[in-house]
Amino acid sequence: MKEIGFSVSCHQGDVPLLSGCLASIRYFAPDAPICLIIDGDFDSRPFEKRYAVLPIRKQNIRNHELRELSFGYGVTKMPALWEAPFERIIHIDPDVVLWGDIRRNLPSEEWDFVHNEPHELITDYIQRTQYFDPDKVFKYIEPFKWKGNPYFNSGVFACRVGALDLSEYISMLRIQKSNPGLFFQDQTYLNIMVFRASQTGGLKRAMVHLQSCVPVKEKRELEEQFRLDKGLPVLGQNATSIHWAGPKPYKTNPDVFSLPMDYFREIGMREFGLPKWFPIKSAMRVDEFLHRDAPRTILNAKQTIKKLIGRK
Repeated sequence: MKEIGFSVSCHQGDVPLLSGCLASIRYFAPDAPICLIIDGDFDSRPFEKRYAVLPIRKQNIRNHELRELSFGYGVTKMPALWEAPFERIIHIDPDVVLWGDIRRNLPSEEWDFVHNEPHELITDYIQRTQYFDPDKVFKYIEPFKWKGNPYFNSGVFACRVGALDLSEYISMLRIQKSNPGLFFQDQTYLNIMVFRASQTGGLKRAMVHLQSCVPVKEKRELEEQFRLDKGLPVLGQNATSIHWAGPKPYKTNPDVFSLPMDYFREIGMREFGLPKWFPIKSAMRVDEFLHRDAPRTILNAKQTIKKLIGRK
């Protein structure tokens, strides 16, 4: 089999969930290489040491336009599609954990891009608010046959590195810079590029099951499908991943189904030295405060001070 590595994009605020994400990859795919596409300057050395991940930061990106335009909310993952150090990648967002080895779900025949089947009915409203609004977007880019396509959530997908048109992506980034909000970040870019290229015959596209999206399932269904038995994950017939594509499974969101992420977060935190006697829920809350709440509060305070100084 051709080399397939995992790609995970992240920034400092993702660290609490990133720990669970990486622990789940090592649990179900212990032989898989992993690269981290990092936005910002948080210390990734503990993850490098524990999980043998390869960090890729902004300064490591060879293409200067990717380096300048494709870091930040919604686009940090994208450089991996052209510069990941593997022949093929399975990308997963940090708010995802594996529930089985999803590499087994990939097609045996040749492919360039593999995406999940639609996880919900794509109504006109969903089309225009989660993927792209054809009436607006096609004023700036060349139209293609957009109706009826099985558009996919971009939290989990597989791609041959270099398979998609980099120049098309850069062009859309430039358009977005001049027209903020036109594209809904990576999910728009990917769906446009993938379906355009597959329609022209330049891309071998496949659709399989890769992820289960938490927000579109009832909590009872999630509890039945993703559970533990004697402290171990109970796997279904097919491997999947669990994607919190909405409210995140933080301890501050007690109503969100979180068992799979909690399970792997605990594995990760114990592996990093958290004593067995220390309550895991308290440790998770502290972790969230240090990596998310405190930095966000400090940033908001700095912005408020700048505004006040500017007014004066």
